[in-house]
Amino acid sequence: MSLRRAKLERQLKNAEASVAEYSKVLDEQKVAEDQRKKHPKWRKLNAQRVQIVNRLISLKVIEDREESFKQSAAAESSEG
Repeated sequence: MSLRRAKLERQLKNAEASVAEYSKVLDEQKVAEDQRKKHPKWRKLNAQRVQIVNRLISLKVIEDREESFKQSAAAESSEG
């Protein structure tokens, strides 16, 4: 299911805020940055952020492909 770019970008901003917010909590608990990857809640929040980033990358590929199709269709119609 494809989502609009604006919605994905908003979700990404919220996910990044959640990771940053929880990173502050871990800072207060004096958890080292290299140990955060082992913390379950941080891993979950970061995985959600990465998933949204990957969706944006896929959306970019689809948008580029559709633009390419439109350009080739326009070129064919102008030739014929």
